[in-house]
Amino acid sequence: MKRILRYATLSLAMLSIVSCSSSPGDCQVDDQTLFQQTLNPTPPTMEELKRAVSLPKPQTLAQLAGSHDSNNQLPRPTPSLASNFMTIMGQNGTVITVWALTKRNWLWGYAPINSQHFGNIRNWRIERSFRREHFRFLNQALGTCMQAYGNGIIHDGCDPKNLDQDFELMPTDRGAVFIKSVSQQRCITYNPVSTTNYSTLWLSECDDKHITPLKDQTFYLAPPLLSAEPLVQ
Repeated sequence: MKRILRYATLSLAMLSIVSCSSSPGDCQVDDQTLFQQTLNPTPPTMEELKRAVSLPKPQTLAQLAGSHDSNNQLPRPTPSLASNFMTIMGQNGTVITVWALTKRNWLWGYAPINSQHFGNIRNWRIERSFRREHFRFLNQALGTCMQAYGNGIIHDGCDPKNLDQDFELMPTDRGAVFIKSVSQQRCITYNPVSTTNYSTLWLSECDDKHITPLKDQTFYLAPPLLSAEPLVQ
């Protein structure tokens, strides 16, 4: 009887380990430990980026001029999807971007010139949240949403009722905004002076009185980063 109980206990222990490893979101992981383990991110590979969704290419000026109507007038271009997206840019010029394309990976700040091959994973669409008074950010290429998690921010599948994906935009008198997590009541923070090609993003108490060269919380909602197209081909 004791041997049967011992085997049953061992089986339950192994089952809990397997279920934890197969469903990371169900395990209680120390957020600070996880955050420290991912401070050296690996950018997505070119093969991964090729599978990301791209915006349709806009018409060139020559194409518009050659497609006139019966009145010999230039047609009015239809709104492009590009008008629905933006970048979230810090004062040092870095933009909030996805690194690893798999869901529940950290977001980082990266300079546009050093992330040209990242493509549209650097662009976001701002939407009203389920509660209407807040906002959420949807990634252009992946369709995932920005989400507060532990001490940082990740991207994960969009859930309208997930308060971790709700953010409040607090404007400043300089045209920038603070991006405040509704669930954690903390603001996205970054280091404007970085010795690497990327900047770490973390959540800290919102404070507009102590913005320093090593700690900033202000971002600009800027136009999307798109591939340049020649006017005449």
